[in-house]
Amino acid sequence: MSGAASFLALAGRRIAASLLLLVGASFLIYFTIRSAPGDAVDAITPMGTPPEIKEKLAAEFGLDQGVLGGYGVWLSRSATGDFGESLVFAPGQTVMEVAGPAFEKTLLLSGGALFATVVLSILLALLLGEPSARQQGLTGALYFITSAPGFVSAVVFSAAVNAGVQRFVEQAGHETPAWYPIPIYSDSIVPYFFAGFVLVMGDGLLMDTFNAVRAEILGVRGAQFISAVRARGASVTPHLWLNLAIPIFSAFVSRLPVVLGGVVIVEYVFTLDGAGYLLLEASKQRDFPVVVGLSVLFTLAVIVVGLLSDVARSVIDQREVARDG
Repeated sequence: MSGAASFLALAGRRIAASLLLLVGASFLIYFTIRSAPGDAVDAITPMGTPPEIKEKLAAEFGLDQGVLGGYGVWLSRSATGDFGESLVFAPGQTVMEVAGPAFEKTLLLSGGALFATVVLSILLALLLGEPSARQQGLTGALYFITSAPGFVSAVVFSAAVNAGVQRFVEQAGHETPAWYPIPIYSDSIVPYFFAGFVLVMGDGLLMDTFNAVRAEILGVRGAQFISAVRARGASVTPHLWLNLAIPIFSAFVSRLPVVLGGVVIVEYVFTLDGAGYLLLEASKQRDFPVVVGLSVLFTLAVIVVGLLSDVARSVIDQREVARDG
């Protein structure tokens, strides 16, 4: 089989596996909702919902059928991007009209924070080099600072920012910024940078990524082929980064679920109108279509990025194709 045919076969298998994973994850989400005690429609609609709305919801999501039949109805609709309409959060609007813009903001926030984490990890790994006793003070302090859960980091950071603005801006007689105090809803982009900083510094993400990246850099630097390149007097930099591209990208992909999980609470603390904030608000208001739609979008994002990682790994390293062929 030619290289191109092997690659296409590998890509086809990965796509099929990703689709099966998405179907399985969406079924678990649907099954969880259907497993709620009592009548499924009553369990997911607010008190006082008109009967005609309940009937429409039951028909749209197959709640008037068994679990498998109902899931088939829901899957056939959602496969076309139709997750239904919002019941409470934004009545009359489709789920994608409500969730789409919010999810784009969350992806930008999460992806930007994770990219910054990887870049900082690379810089820190290059700066520190091999582990030594002299580094223990610095790395120990970083472990301590970044080990707190994301919601703790968000609360502490927002309190520190509020205190700083109050002391150095408000008490000094200057005009306070539009985003002060946190949390308050505003059109300012500053809270997104605050949220990104908290995502980088919380949940142990930075040091976990740093350790993985440093191990990869040290491993490649000590490889025999790098020694051979040095012996010929050639530059090792192109070979170094070519062989680090896959591990570093894999580090990015493997930590995306952690960031997407943490972004839900962080967005809520900073009152950002992203998918995390919307998910919690829709859950509180029992807006079933929005909750399910957002849950599927979060799952889809992780699966798609993982699929892109597999494809990129196969393009960069042809040995991946050979191993899976």
